[in-house]
Amino acid sequence: MPCMERPQRVLVFCAHSDDQVIGVGGTIARLAREGADVKTFICSFGELSHPHLKPMDVKRTRVLESKEADKILGGNGINFLGMHEGKFLEEYNEKRWHDKLVAHVQTFKPERIITHSSDDPHPDHRAANNMLLDVHKDLKFSCEVYTFDVWNIVNLKRRSPKLIVDISQNFTKKMDAIAAFKSQRLTWFFLLWTVYARAMYYGLKRGVRYAEIFYKVR
Repeated sequence: MPCMERPQRVLVFCAHSDDQVIGVGGTIARLAREGADVKTFICSFGELSHPHLKPMDVKRTRVLESKEADKILGGNGINFLGMHEGKFLEEYNEKRWHDKLVAHVQTFKPERIITHSSDDPHPDHRAANNMLLDVHKDLKFSCEVYTFDVWNIVNLKRRSPKLIVDISQNFTKKMDAIAAFKSQRLTWFFLLWTVYARAMYYGLKRGVRYAEIFYKVR
């Protein structure tokens, strides 16, 4: 991982409680193994993932699953922001989330932030990217920003500098962390094959078995 320069503090900023595992799980596990402090900020509790259940029950389940996944990967904590799915930008503009997020990020002072790509098909993912980049311009310290994909299988059009991380030794941990989200089994039925496809495709480009790719945007 020569391009990563072994950052000591990394912040993963994502929309939902399983996004960080899908897009960054192998890298989180690798960085943690190498001694980095990796924290994850999650915008929502994912309360709309099971509309037939009580929101508080869904929140409790998603929090427990997220903490278990983070423990498997070796992360150093999850911070749920409590925004509402489908309303990120509306709440960001109306409820002074900008100042809150700046304060949250500056408290941790990461050397690198990893968030969603701006062209991910999911609107919440694009909104998370939008908010993070808006916050980034007001940080009082230098911090690089990289993006990852969830719903894009591969993206051949981007021209941003690429970072391909070998996760071959950490892929099993990534899959174990995904398995911690038992409430999301239906989602995995549609999405799990893309996790393997991306990891194998970018691994081939890197000359390894499995890899994750990120794009530098700041």
